[in-house]
Amino acid sequence: MKIVLTIFLTLVFGLIICTSCEKDVDNVRYPEFKQKLIIAGFISPNNMHHFISVTSNRKIYGDISTNETLGNLTATLSDNTREISLDTTKSGFVFKPSDLPIVVGKTYTLKVRSDKGLFAEASCSVPFNRSFALEIDTFRRVVDDPFNYKYSSFMSNFYFTDIQGEDNYYRFYCEQISYSSSYHLSPSANRFMGYENEYFNDKGRDGKRSLITTINIEETIAVDSSFLKVSLLNTDKAYFDYHKSLKNYSGGDDPFTEASPIYTNIKGGLGIFAAYTIDSLIFRLK
Repeated sequence: MKIVLTIFLTLVFGLIICTSCEKDVDNVRYPEFKQKLIIAGFISPNNMHHFISVTSNRKIYGDISTNETLGNLTATLSDNTREISLDTTKSGFVFKPSDLPIVVGKTYTLKVRSDKGLFAEASCSVPFNRSFALEIDTFRRVVDDPFNYKYSSFMSNFYFTDIQGEDNYYRFYCEQISYSSSYHLSPSANRFMGYENEYFNDKGRDGKRSLITTINIEETIAVDSSFLKVSLLNTDKAYFDYHKSLKNYSGGDDPFTEASPIYTNIKGGLGIFAAYTIDSLIFRLK
């Protein structure tokens, strides 16, 4: 009888604990959600069209199954002497150089409004066009593996010369374009990913000729001709800080939820509005 009573009391105590826990969960007060506009826009004199993406942050507490609506959006862009209204697209806004030219050295201010009362703005200055004396040096490296098997890889070093006396922020981009009359009616393009120094600055190499990175290049034996297309973006600091923090972000799929763990220069919202210019080089491999 004593054993039965003990089991009964244990079950009753367990039910009380479970009931009280469920009650506590029901009474949890989630942090207040504050909706914000998320903006992503990059302007450059090199672009034929400029797209400004506008979305909303999302809840991470409570009911997260629904997306927040933005309402009716309007946007303006000014260069401090002239202001234009931007044309709407499915996911934001668009404008052309004929609407408002993007000129090096100028500062541009973007303002986005929603009839729900949301407002965000940001400004950026366009870096000057610079020639960075881009250089490409190709070579072949022979490797001996532990099993005495030799193989070689086709590689390339990429160099540039920094502009002395100014702070520079860079993004490096490279792709290999190959043509083959036997296999392809159109050229094939291979964009190289995951290399070191995709984003870097001129700290410690002001005015110096420096190695950017080294990349393994696809063999050119089976193609008729092949080229390396290299682009070095001269960016503003906001562009650099945003992409570096985004690349280092280690959270979930959406870095912009209720609080952004990455860099933003948007006042009243989240995201990035930044500018860049491009110096490029095409190098024939075959």
